[in-house]
Formats: sequence, structure tokens, C-alpha cells
Amino acid sequence: MSQQNLANQSLFKIFMKYTSLAVMSMLGISLFILADTYFIANGVGADGIAALNIVLPVVNTTHGIGWMIGVGGATPFSISKGRKDYQKAQSQFSFTIVIALVISFIFCLVTLMFADTILGFLGASGHIFAMSKSYYMVLVAFSPAFIITDTVISFLRNDNNPSLAMISLLIGGLFNVVFDYLFIIQLNMELFGSAVATVISPIITLLLSSLHLKHTDRQLAFRKFKANINDIKRIFSIGFSSFLNEFSSALVMFLFNIVILQIAGNIGVSAYGIIANINIMAMVIFAGIGQGFQPLVSIYYGQREKDTLKKLLKYGLILSTAFGLFFFVIGFVFSESIVSLFNNEQNPQLAQLAETGLRLYVLSFLIAGVNFTTIYFMAAVEKARPSLIVALLRGLLLILPVLLVMAHLMQITGVWLTMLVVESITMLFSVIILKSYYKRYLA
Repeated sequence: MSQQNLANQSLFKIFMKYTSLAVMSMLGISLFILADTYFIANGVGADGIAALNIVLPVVNTTHGIGWMIGVGGATPFSISKGRKDYQKAQSQFSFTIVIALVISFIFCLVTLMFADTILGFLGASGHIFAMSKSYYMVLVAFSPAFIITDTVISFLRNDNNPSLAMISLLIGGLFNVVFDYLFIIQLNMELFGSAVATVISPIITLLLSSLHLKHTDRQLAFRKFKANINDIKRIFSIGFSSFLNEFSSALVMFLFNIVILQIAGNIGVSAYGIIANINIMAMVIFAGIGQGFQPLVSIYYGQREKDTLKKLLKYGLILSTAFGLFFFVIGFVFSESIVSLFNNEQNPQLAQLAETGLRLYVLSFLIAGVNFTTIYFMAAVEKARPSLIVALLRGLLLILPVLLVMAHLMQITGVWLTMLVVESITMLFSVIILKSYYKRYLA
């Protein structure tokens, strides 16, 4: 959709198109994690879920790097487009892709070299270690495919083609589901088969994304650029909050696994593995809303359209809050049915832990959407510092102290309520930041 077409349609209609396509495409990413968990639960059992849950922080970190580079590079790309400086936009795209290639191969090399150390740090031990490693080694060997794909998808959304971004990610996710069934259930390849199915997904997505080259309204093109340290800083400063959104999920899983292991053992980690997958679904929806309206915010910011920015912020807050309420209702009312999908062995202890935990954990979804919207809006208008503050609070600074205090006071119940406390405290800062920006730039 060109900028002229943007001007000829209602803002709400454009907003809903971009956010709905982004949400659906992000669901494509989460689809392979849910498929892995479902088929592992039915083909391997509770130990398989525990092993997968140990590796999931690496999955989140990989995607975090991809979205950091993608959003960090695509935001100035859209701002340049809004100002009709297309040559500069193309140079920013080219430079960002090079950065993604370099970072992805460094990440791949490091995670392969220190595989045993990383898995041990994440809590893998005994027979769970071997199961985790079979998944981990395949995943990190293909981590560049995930990082490059996430980067390219960010640019597709910012280059008037959110539809292709959605289709590419969904088809990649569907291929993963099919191969999960084939490798785990039919061929009994356990976690190794699940990992092979998983890494096929970004390859399919990347191949489909290349169809954007036939898009008549594209600005994405490779152009010579000059490497500039300030451009690198700009990419990472704008995108770092997106990285923290993903990394926070990884950190939460890691810390929760360690604490839950002490309180409830491996069965508790398996219960949290089920809850963590529902949490991933909710978080990718919130991230999808943010990534969906980011191109619009950046374009209109480049055009200095204050009234439009105010409307986009309002739409983002309303939609993210509505989804938070939706996920709360689903998790609270249908907790028993959800847990039973992943409890093939009908373990009553696992069922009791997971059902209770899910009903408490979903309370945090009522608030999290506001924080995500704040993070992406502030990044889209190049206010990296306030975006980073919110991301740091919910994704790094508050988690460990709140978790330790809540676990000490309330044991496993305190663990399930930790993210509610974290998101609530963070939302106070989000409100202050949004009010300050509104008064200073939009009033």
C-alpha cells in the first residue's frame, strides 16, 4: 500500500489491516512452538516438555536478535520513506541486512562452541540434558535462518507488503506442524525430529518472502552504503527494546525453571512448560500489534502528523487491552481443557499444578498489552530511551527480585503471580512516559 493509498483510506481501516496481518504472522512464529510442545507431549511425554522448555530461552533470544535488527533498521527506513528520501531508505535496508548476516553467524558460532555450558546454565541435567541437546544443536546451527527471516519480515511490513509477511510466516509455521507430526509421531525421532521440523519453517518463510521482489510498490533494493558507527548505534538503540521483549520471555523461562525446580521438581517444570506456551501466544499477539502499527507510526512521524499519531496510539492501547482480556478469559475459563491437550499421560499432579498456575498467570495479560504498545510506539517515533526503560523494567530489572520475594512468601503460587506484579509496576511507568510524550509532542 503506497503512501498515497494510505492517505485515501480511513486510518482505523489501515490500522486494523496492518495490525491484523502482523498478529497473524506472529502467530505463525508461535505455531511451531505450540506444535513442538503438543507433539512432544504426545510422542515423548512430560520429560520431553521439560527438555524443550529448557531450550526455549534460546529460541526467544534468537528471535529477539532478529526483531531487534529488523525493527531497529526498518523504523528509520519508514521514517525516510515518510520524508520521501528513498535512496537513504534503501541504503538503510542494505546496511541492516549486512548487520543481520554478521550478527547471526557470530551468534551461531558462539552457541555451538559453548553448547554444553549453555545447556548446563539453563538447568539441563541427567537424561534431560541429552534430550535438550538433541533439540538445541539443530536449532542453533540454523539460527542465522531465524535471524535473517525476522529481519526481512520487518522490512516487508515497512515496505507496503504486510500481507506477504503474514502469508510467508503462516505457511512456514504450517510446514512445521506437518513435519512435527511426520518426524515425532510417525518416525519416532523425538526431540531431534522436532528440531528438524522447526528449522524448516524459517527457510520456507524466507523463500516465500523473496516474492516481494515482484511487488510493484516496493522500495526495498540493495544500494551501496557507507558503514557508519552512528547507524549501527541507531539500529541497536531503536531495536533493543524489541530484543528485550523476546529476551524477557527467555529470562522468565530460565528463572522460573530454576525456582520451580527447587519448589516442585521436574513435574513443576513440565507444568510451567505448558503455561509458558500459552504465555508465548499472548506475547506474540502483543508484539504483533506493536510491530503492525510501527510502520504507520514511523511514516506519520516522518510526515509530522500529530493528530494521526494520537489516533494510532489510542487504537494500539485499545486493541492490546482487548486481546489481554480475551487471553485472560480463555486461560481462566478453559484451563482444564488447555492443560489436557499437553498431558497425554494424564498425570494428576501435572494437571493440578498447570491448571492452577495458568489461572493465576493469565492475570498478567490484562496489563501486559499496555506495556508492549508503549515500547513499540516510543521506538517508532525514535524515542529509544523511554522505550528501553519500559522494556528493561518488564524484561530484566524487576523479574528476579519480584520472583524471589513472591516465591519466598507464597511458594509456587507466588511464582505464578510474579508477572502480574512485574507488569503492574511497569505499567505505572508506561502511563507516566505516554503522558509526558503526549503533553510535550502531541498536545
